[in-house]
Amino acid sequence: MYRTILSLIVTAFVFASCAEAPDAEKAGTGEARTESTSTGDKQSINLADSKISWIGTKLTGQHNGTIKLKSGHILLDGDQIKGGEFVMDMSTIEVHDLTGENKQKLEKHLRDTDFFEIQKFPESRFVITSVEQGENGKLQVTGNLTMRDITKSVSFTATTEKGDGGKPVKVSADFNIDRQLWGIVYKGKPDDAIRDEVNLKPVLVLD
Repeated sequence: MYRTILSLIVTAFVFASCAEAPDAEKAGTGEARTESTSTGDKQSINLADSKISWIGTKLTGQHNGTIKLKSGHILLDGDQIKGGEFVMDMSTIEVHDLTGENKQKLEKHLRDTDFFEIQKFPESRFVITSVEQGENGKLQVTGNLTMRDITKSVSFTATTEKGDGGKPVKVSADFNIDRQLWGIVYKGKPDDAIRDEVNLKPVLVLD
């Protein structure tokens, strides 16, 4: 009985002590929304310069890296973003804070069944379902995020940078999501628990 209580106390301490996720907006989540056939001028995303940065946090610290895009565009009405979508190539997930064998091991683990299972789910996808215009280049973006064949609606604040002609040339955001909503439920090692919150920083550079 004493050992059981002690084990529960230690477990609770481990999870309570787990390093906090990055201080960022918590994305609103819900059931997938209808994807309307938005119209507008299609602006291609520069795949070489665009990326999704990520940070995952655990008891002993954190790891960070990037995912490359496979395709993408936004839809413009004049200088206003009205829609768009992009596809992430999950085979390109990369770890930046490790080198050598440790880097290779973690990248292999992220691509395996405990995380993104890229052999079965090689792509993730985000489709904008609505955009609310704000001030100072801010947007409230809502869209359907699909990972591991699970689609949820997410809402977050995005920032736009505009070029000389007034049209957007770059869109970026910084928010946290709960990975378990997309079926990524691996808890980590008993003495190195992984937080459910994952930080995403998409940066889309437009052609």
